Amino acid sequence: MSMKIPRRGFFIKGGLALTGLALPNLVQKAYAQRILEYPEAEPSQKAVIEYTAHLQDLGDTNFIKQPLVCGTTGQSRRLEGFLIRLAPGSQNVGLRYFAHIQNQGDTGWKFLNQYCGTKGQSLRLEGFAIELTGLSILNYDVYYSAHLQGTGDTPWYRNGEFCGTRGQSRRVEAISIFIADKI
Repeated sequence: MSMKIPRRGFFIKGGLALTGLALPNLVQKAYAQRILEYPEAEPSQKAVIEYTAHLQDLGDTNFIKQPLVCGTTGQSRRLEGFLIRLAPGSQNVGLRYFAHIQNQGDTGWKFLNQYCGTKGQSLRLEGFAIELTGLSILNYDVYYSAHLQGTGDTPWYRNGEFCGTRGQSRRVEAISIFIADKI
């Protein structure tokens, strides 16, 4: 029997992800405003990813390490795209991802270090999926969740399952991703 381990998402007052943006005028004091739960898994210490997102009116966030939340909540701000890369010193893993974009549909698959989404077009990202590739699938699982307009936090999805919506005009506002060792 496995036990779910609680995880905290930390945000700057007002809902801006603390580690996601480097804005000089923000007070860098964290508030634990919500609790998410890992899906019976913990982030790997060997295979570690970082990700960034492009946010409406704010631009690109700094890269943050798994499993922290990247984006905003409570600000009605759309996430327009994201990029995933391996963290320095991480064990090599293969990863690919796609997004569902307003008025465009699904993007093609993107691989590590490739941007997925749009910039400067005012189009919302409505959903996404992430999966491991190659031999990585033997040793790891990838988990991800989102904060959606009007519905809040999604459950955790993994290994290529679609997270978000299609045809509902509902924006993704924040994402959280991590790689876990297979149990």
